[in-house]
Amino acid sequence: MSLFGKLEDFWSDKEKKRKSPENVPNTDKNIELPEITNDELLDDLHVKPLIEGKVGNKTYIFGKFSEQEIYELMNWSGVFEKIKLKGYDEFNLELQYLSEMDQRIFVKSKGEVLIHIRLKLSYFRFRFSPGAPSRKLLYIDWLMTRDPKRKDQLRKPLFPGQDAPGLGIFNEVADFVFNLALGLGVKGAFNIPEYFHDAILFHRQFRFYDPQREAFFRALLRDLRRYGVREISDALIQNRIIDQDGQIVNWIPGEMISLIDPEFSDFIWNKDYFMKIVRYLKRFHFRLVEKQ
Repeated sequence: MSLFGKLEDFWSDKEKKRKSPENVPNTDKNIELPEITNDELLDDLHVKPLIEGKVGNKTYIFGKFSEQEIYELMNWSGVFEKIKLKGYDEFNLELQYLSEMDQRIFVKSKGEVLIHIRLKLSYFRFRFSPGAPSRKLLYIDWLMTRDPKRKDQLRKPLFPGQDAPGLGIFNEVADFVFNLALGLGVKGAFNIPEYFHDAILFHRQFRFYDPQREAFFRALLRDLRRYGVREISDALIQNRIIDQDGQIVNWIPGEMISLIDPEFSDFIWNKDYFMKIVRYLKRFHFRLVEKQ
């Protein structure tokens, strides 16, 4: 499912038509960069850190979206259809307003958390883009999906940070988040992936804002792809990846952004951004030390 595939339809239903970014040019194609698609992607995301939210006994996300509206938005994005296909016919939606900086969305089934999303509205400073004003973006502070029914059917170890396999519904959850962003009138969304494998999932729709971080990420995939995502992620945590200078490589989280506005997207993801990636890629080289 395309990240922006249902945005225009949904908000036209709500009489909130906006520009659809589906015709955004893919600037990557103008510059030769390593392919970063992967055969081995983890089942789902576990990443890490929504405004007045209470009217009577009802909770509103960002003071705007009621439980019914969030339900409709998640349903429109295909989230609930996929949950049912995973064998969860009975589930409930729960909104929590803890503070202006901590509003949460849960989907639960018989007491088990299936989806947990924590969001904020934040002004993002585009420090590498001269002349770009700060823009309000939706900050994905925490996004987790769980498939507790598969806890006892594991064939592979869990990824760092997981206590159950993911639901494998990242595209649908991403659609929901961006539908929400469009409804709020913000320019896009950003996150700071805690682990390498989180960045793999987000990279389907996001890029690292810092071109050096983007090149670092792409170089890891280029040089270590044969080991698979799980082994690379584990090796980063266990200090088993070495760079071109013989130094241990650490995973340092950085901002990943996805922009809705086509013109602003072209301004940020410009030719200079991709040329910097190419230059950094020539410098970065990594090798993985096998476990003893």
